[in-house]
Amino acid sequence: MAGATFEFDGTGALAIINEAAAAVADPKPMLRDIGEYLLLAHDRRFASQSSPDGTPWQALSPAYLKRKKKNRDKILTLDGFLKNTLRYQVNDNELVFGTNRIYGAMHHFGGSIDVAARSQQAYFRQDKKTGDVGNLFVSKRKSNFSQWVTLGAYTIQIPARPWLGTSEDDNYAIAGIAMRYLLPNSGGS
Repeated sequence: MAGATFEFDGTGALAIINEAAAAVADPKPMLRDIGEYLLLAHDRRFASQSSPDGTPWQALSPAYLKRKKKNRDKILTLDGFLKNTLRYQVNDNELVFGTNRIYGAMHHFGGSIDVAARSQQAYFRQDKKTGDVGNLFVSKRKSNFSQWVTLGAYTIQIPARPWLGTSEDDNYAIAGIAMRYLLPNSGGS
């Protein structure tokens, strides 16, 4: 009876399995690379001013845009604090990504802010010649006229502008990072 013999040297396969097991045993380097990727992805999101699914963020209200002095063309950016406080933290087998700014959740999910009624001193400039009082507030230092004013309660509506999360492309990129750790000699990118 004729036969065939097949000899298999499993050294290469065993090396790949051992490297993958080592990556799973200590996922911190992989999670750090994913955290760095998320920082870059969210920088791009703030540049494009769009949600993870590509939907543009709702435009600023005309009233806010009128009084916004810096970064007038940027939504969710006045001084850049929200974007610049994004951080990631890697624990044993966990990656946590986000911001410690409380208003980050308000911008992401939207909501309302109830402002209570209050009385306060308001400062104005009074024209010395005509006695007319301007209708713009000024700092106490620049004021020559002040009076007590009462402001009624009101609500500010913040629209949802989802900014935190991953897109489908981001998910593929993150999977690629994981694959490089799990199959380091596979020849993938």
